[in-house]
Amino acid sequence: MRYSTFFLKTRVFIVVFFLMIMQLPCHAQALGAAKLLSKSKIIPKLYTGIKFGGNFSYLSGNNWDNGIKSNLVGGAFAGLKGLGFGVQFETLFEQSDYTTGSDFYTLYHNYYNDISDSIKGGTFRVNKLCMPILLQFRMARLLWLQTGIQFYGVVSVRDYNSLVKDAKELFKTGNTAAVLGATIRIGNADIGARAIVDFQSLNNLNANDVWRQYMIQAHFGIKLF
Repeated sequence: MRYSTFFLKTRVFIVVFFLMIMQLPCHAQALGAAKLLSKSKIIPKLYTGIKFGGNFSYLSGNNWDNGIKSNLVGGAFAGLKGLGFGVQFETLFEQSDYTTGSDFYTLYHNYYNDISDSIKGGTFRVNKLCMPILLQFRMARLLWLQTGIQFYGVVSVRDYNSLVKDAKELFKTGNTAAVLGATIRIGNADIGARAIVDFQSLNNLNANDVWRQYMIQAHFGIKLF
């Protein structure tokens, strides 16, 4: 009787043992999948795309018509993101229009083409090449906060009214600005807005007359890959 009990227990042990052995590959596969999933979340993902939108600019200074002017902005972006953090680099072509105020001639008459234009206003379109470098943080499932710095250079200046001798001479060739904004990413679409404030004056002629640029930009982007 004791031997039969022993053999019965032995058989049960063997069956349980083999069942445990058979479960090991399943557990190994599950662990491997979990590791791959965790690694995929850790490894940053590279992406690139194009964007375009509206640029709404305001130029401070007593000698400008300080209204908000709307223009275009567009270009390309590329970045890395993972685990809710990332960095994004952009190359943008940006336009801003500025209109002179009533006292502009008083300070800058030496640069006018014709003294008879003293009571005449003028509008300048400043074309810039911009390079924002942005840190980004995931705030919600689709919402990302972006903040950083923008470097830009003045490519050309169009003097619509032929007011001054050299319109490009009025503005500094380059500047830097602070950037703060947010973007919503839905599939391959990127929809967002940002505020941009210059660190330095754009005035290339008179250090005492500060021309600081403030902008709001709204954009629509498409991620290519």
